[in-house]
Amino acid sequence: MAKVFIMRGLPGAGKTTWIRNNIPDAFICSADNYFLDEAGIYKFDCLFISEAHESCLKCFAEILISHKDETENEHLVIVVDNTAIRAWEISPYYNLAKAYGHDVKVVSIKCDSDLAHSRNIHGVPLERVEKMDEGLIGETLPSFWNVEVVEQVSDD
Repeated sequence: MAKVFIMRGLPGAGKTTWIRNNIPDAFICSADNYFLDEAGIYKFDCLFISEAHESCLKCFAEILISHKDETENEHLVIVVDNTAIRAWEISPYYNLAKAYGHDVKVVSIKCDSDLAHSRNIHGVPLERVEKMDEGLIGETLPSFWNVEVVEQVSDD
């Protein structure tokens, strides 16, 4: 059985830092990867956000499918590294992983919106970060989901 972590938090909250510090050898699926050019330079274009999320879900499904017949999946770790503000954004990943019999945990990174805005590398305006924060606070995830809340992650 593989371990699947679905990250949740504001841009700049420390999701990627948490991954690097806790599970550095994981397969990582992220909508951000869609915007990396051949040189690894991030070039976001809001016109392609739907395609980016489709690409992320496809990446996740391909990893699950390519490892479905392995008997030694206890060392397989997969991370979905997106903001995942709303439950509907998480549920396709959560449900797919559960359908394949894997352990799933949503890791929700709590971070002040001003701090997250100051550290976000995607240029998300403060007003948008604050709106996303309202969504995080107001969204109740299903009680049967395994959710871990992590207090603000430092850059250290």
